[in-house]
Amino acid sequence: MGEALAINGGPKAVPTDILRRWPCITDADKQAVMRAMDYGINSDDTPEIDALQEEWAAYVGVKHCLATNSGTAALHMSVAATGAGPGDEVIVPSYSFIATATAVLHHNAIPVFVDVEPETWNLDPTKLEAAITPYTKAILPVHLNGYPADMDEINAVAAKHGLAVIEDACQSHGAEYHGKKTGSLGAVGAFSLNKYKNLCGGDGGFFVTDDDELKERALMVRAFGERVYKDEKRQYESYAMGWMYRTTEFVAAFVRSQLQRLDEMNACRMANAQILRDALGQYEFVTLPQYRDDRTCVFWFFPLMLSAQAAGYDMPEAAFRDAVTDALRAEGLNICSWQRKILPAQSVIHDKVGYGKGSPWSDGHYKGCVTYNVEDYPVGLSVADQTTWLINMYHWPHTPDEVQYAVRAFEKVFSQLDAVVG
Repeated sequence: MGEALAINGGPKAVPTDILRRWPCITDADKQAVMRAMDYGINSDDTPEIDALQEEWAAYVGVKHCLATNSGTAALHMSVAATGAGPGDEVIVPSYSFIATATAVLHHNAIPVFVDVEPETWNLDPTKLEAAITPYTKAILPVHLNGYPADMDEINAVAAKHGLAVIEDACQSHGAEYHGKKTGSLGAVGAFSLNKYKNLCGGDGGFFVTDDDELKERALMVRAFGERVYKDEKRQYESYAMGWMYRTTEFVAAFVRSQLQRLDEMNACRMANAQILRDALGQYEFVTLPQYRDDRTCVFWFFPLMLSAQAAGYDMPEAAFRDAVTDALRAEGLNICSWQRKILPAQSVIHDKVGYGKGSPWSDGHYKGCVTYNVEDYPVGLSVADQTTWLINMYHWPHTPDEVQYAVRAFEKVFSQLDAVVG
């Protein structure tokens, strides 16, 4: 009998004092924000935003970057920039955060889902052809958890059918596919800067593209439908529907400081994640995503899939996952099940709630017929039911020795599953 589990009154495996908050804020970060404050927040100039946009475009390897107030805003701008709108369909993976799909609805287009790969949990390109209709406008792959989707295959299908490719790179800052950064692999791309992301601004985002026209369309969506340019007098005329998706100087200054060490922070995540993968891959009831050598994963979170059946328990997979996750959390790990429903099962989509009264599905512009049968996405369902996601203990500046505390927490719980599932 091992040490008593924390859920049963035993000591925690992870000491509270070794947990590092994210983002880890340095003196340089604080000085950067003070620099923006000292400059004057009421100025018409935006030197921090301007510089950040140039720096991120250069980092990704694209011509244009527009900083936004969220990744969701950047996704909406990306959908709009491709021309997707009323009557159009956009193909989306079955498993992701809800904003991947609602960004399509934001511009009155229709999300159509394909299942994900069992090995990577990214969009399965072999299922794309069957999902394409005369109304398809774009494909929106997600680089889930910082692991690039199969972009060569996706781009080939898109080129064959004349479709735009929108990269949801909200979790993949710095990840590379065949030596190119995510965000540079499609027509447009979107990044998030929220509090959990590898590059963090508290909140915020980036829209990126190499295409001048797509950048102009996105620019109007970002700011009230206006065409506003540096060194030109604002005309206060809206040419299209637009929103207020601009970011602030404070966020930009903070992100610029974080960007200077992004590669270092990603390298730390990757090295620490490998320690966890080596330790957890030995368990028959644990499945880890399979990563290919032609791309890098920057580990937004650290995910693993748990199987009650493989562990020898006759119980629902989600219940087993939840019981194990609760036990791990009690040991001091910040761990959660993240997305518990696939996108086509979520009420706003499955019940065609949208904007109300069935819009945009019921709008006269849409001539297609899409149904959301959750059974059509078996891999996504398994991922939603069985995955748990570690949020801390592997990010910068955690050391390999500190990661071993997380390993011991997993080992402690995994060695006493009978006590966990009761």
